[in-house]
Amino acid sequence: MDTVKLVRKSKKGNNTAFSTLIKGYEKDLYKVAIAMTKNEHDALDCIQEAILQAYINIKDLRQDEYFKTWLIKILINKCNALIKKNKKILNLDIKITEDEKVEQSDKLELKQSINNLDSDLKIIVILYYYEDMSIKDISESLNVPQGTIKSRLSRARIKLKEMLSIEEEVL
Repeated sequence: MDTVKLVRKSKKGNNTAFSTLIKGYEKDLYKVAIAMTKNEHDALDCIQEAILQAYINIKDLRQDEYFKTWLIKILINKCNALIKKNKKILNLDIKITEDEKVEQSDKLELKQSINNLDSDLKIIVILYYYEDMSIKDISESLNVPQGTIKSRLSRARIKLKEMLSIEEEVL
């Protein structure tokens, strides 16, 4: 998918190009939304609102190559608004079958540890490690300086290491 060409077509009113763009990022949007809102219904609502806002405002996108960053920023803002409205705490919704528990116990412990992070650290970990966003893109999405993103990511790593080593000692 050539994002820049699709964005340019979308700006000219090509609905098929916009739809193709969204389809290319639907999994990324879902992962971010579900991680932030903690439930599927709220996640899907936020995604729908973000897509609608992106569709309406695509002509305002200054740099076509940053479409994904821009779209995720809109989604994060929608999720934060919903969380603020509902006064919910961010949480990862982890659903895992009995057969997968043995194989994924390390992943489960990691996800649970990520759940225990403060929300400002958790969103950075999710965007950096699960969405493969760069420090620069996260900085732009959250309107936070790159240095702050780096220090929060470092702090999150230290806290995760502490949480995971404590769990190992208990076992």
